[in-house]
Amino acid sequence: MLDLAEIPFFAPLSAASLARLRNQIPTHHYEQGSIIARVGEPGQYFQAIASGAVRVLADADSPGGWRGFVLGPGQVFGEMSLFTGMPVAATLVAARDTVTYRLEGEDFLALLDVEPQLHHSLTRLLIERLRYRTRNDARLPGIAVIVSLAGRIDPADFARRIFAGVLHYAPGSRLLGLDEQGQVSPEPFDLQRLERWRDTAAAEQYLVAVVTPGNLHAIASELLPEDVVLELFEHDSDRDETVTARRRAGAAAYSRVFVEERPRGEHSRWSFCVPRSELERAASEPHAWRREDYPRLDHVARYITFSEVGVALSSGAARGFAHVGVLEALESEGIPVDFVCGTSMGGIVALTMGASSSAAEGGRKVREFLGGNRKIRDIAWWPRTSLFSGAKVERAARRVFDDVTFADLRLPTAIVASDLISADRAVVDSGPVLPAVLGTSAIPGFFPPMPAGDRMMVDGAIVSRVPVDVLERRRCGVRIAVNVVAVPATDLAYHEYRRQRLQSRLGRLFGFRSVLGASWELLGSYGSSLEALRADLVITPETYRCGGVFDFDRYEAMIACGREATLARIDAVRGTVLAMLEGGRR
Repeated sequence: MLDLAEIPFFAPLSAASLARLRNQIPTHHYEQGSIIARVGEPGQYFQAIASGAVRVLADADSPGGWRGFVLGPGQVFGEMSLFTGMPVAATLVAARDTVTYRLEGEDFLALLDVEPQLHHSLTRLLIERLRYRTRNDARLPGIAVIVSLAGRIDPADFARRIFAGVLHYAPGSRLLGLDEQGQVSPEPFDLQRLERWRDTAAAEQYLVAVVTPGNLHAIASELLPEDVVLELFEHDSDRDETVTARRRAGAAAYSRVFVEERPRGEHSRWSFCVPRSELERAASEPHAWRREDYPRLDHVARYITFSEVGVALSSGAARGFAHVGVLEALESEGIPVDFVCGTSMGGIVALTMGASSSAAEGGRKVREFLGGNRKIRDIAWWPRTSLFSGAKVERAARRVFDDVTFADLRLPTAIVASDLISADRAVVDSGPVLPAVLGTSAIPGFFPPMPAGDRMMVDGAIVSRVPVDVLERRRCGVRIAVNVVAVPATDLAYHEYRRQRLQSRLGRLFGFRSVLGASWELLGSYGSSLEALRADLVITPETYRCGGVFDFDRYEAMIACGREATLARIDAVRGTVLAMLEGGRR
């Protein structure tokens, strides 16, 4: 049986610290075959294996799910769920009689505070977990196609600038499509070269290919979802051919890049905008890539290489105010957020943040928009489709968003709504923002549905509680889920409080609102933890301690709760993001 000093995780500790820890940390025995933890459960313990072996199973209930891999003496587990707030991501079974050093979650976090040198071990461990996941989910070699249909921007010059960033995040990538003078080659693009690239390149390397419009048409059938087509524009370029270019992109992701200035009021999807000053700085430093010197160009490079930081915001009604605290804390800690999506109240916060110059300004707008029960409650005199008429919310939304479109937002943003006509989920990322705001938050029975074109939208929480999969569609390399509706199954004091609160309210006039509220809370919390499992990191503010889902007067308390939960996980967030942003040094 290993001593604590023989376990690598505890190597940074001094002899005195190890002696104290030996008196504090108990051992626990698991018989062969016993279940140590199940996937989806909340994390409870940090454990280090003193003897025996533990089998890690991604899904023990699926056919072949018992293969997994094995942890042996000296290895640790349980730190991810405790430190990141994620549910347990795998089922763990004692492969033979096993003894572990086992710390309760709160004791483990307290140990990190007392022994800060352990943060080095923890950060290294988290990065290794991320690397393991990356190796197992490795993408095919990709192709980034640069094209300019407008003919006024030199795609070769842009490609040379962006290639330095692509090379930083994806070492081994190549630049193709220029002749000996460095101009775009007019020769037909050689499809065999693309095939050889996919056959010989390493996973996650990229071929930056500069093509003419005709060559783009020739290779469209060969493009895959791992690929991306970037079309270059100036503010006053003729964009009549954009639809054609998007169609020519085939299965590849398509995005526009405006140089210098992006037009306002367009109903298309969000587009990149790169100032000429950044292109000039990148040209003057051909052998270096400092993302802080050209952040817009860097964002394009990270989009190409699946290196964006994306945040998915959950449903939660008034508890969704905690999302504001999360985003404010990430911004204050210097964590870049490149893409944000949300459902229900999370969708409102996502769009408000996207329409603001900063998270702090977005927080002020959310407070102005919804910060109080009187700002949303307007009981309909003749209820037909809902208890509230929704007029107050609509007036406030018009003041905040006016005629803003998704293309005008500071950040690329998407929201999820439920479409009653198609009986399907609607992911909205283009067109006017106002219908999207009112649609994603239209709680059935409380607010009227929102007609928008051929859709009749209601609350997105019906079909998606934490839309992490939208981050995957956006090419995000680090996916952060914020779940404000998770209710702990083990907090008996809270359960008793809820019982008394419901009993006291059910006999009142309009007591059915408490039933509806509790039911929507259950709908939001049930299964949200499993949906969030698709993320790399989960932040779970304990909003249930601050108030109910319709306590809109608890705005400040909810924001503080989100900020506190984020700062408690900030080391894990920073370590994971930096591991990606360091590019070739990963």
